Amino acid sequence: MELEKSIFEDAVEILLERQQLTKLELRARFKKTRPFRMKEIPVDEMLYEYEAMKRTPEKLLTMIETYGREDVNSLIFSMEQLKKRRGIS
Repeated sequence: MELEKSIFEDAVEILLERQQLTKLELRARFKKTRPFRMKEIPVDEMLYEYEAMKRTPEKLLTMIETYGREDVNSLIFSMEQLKKRRGIS
């Protein structure tokens, strides 16, 4: 016996879909905009923090738990690309 789908389930699905579309639109619209009330971090400072993170596994694990493995991998990739562009090994 199969239960009928609730109207609330349909409503939640519609809301989640609209939320996702809204996020995509906001990302596209404000891609080149500085985040609200955020200062731009100098590249040298970012590289220094990245190198410090690599030396302390606890910090890396905390970042993975907080932001997720995909985001941390993306950060590592972009920082390694930045180092390569600057000629740092």
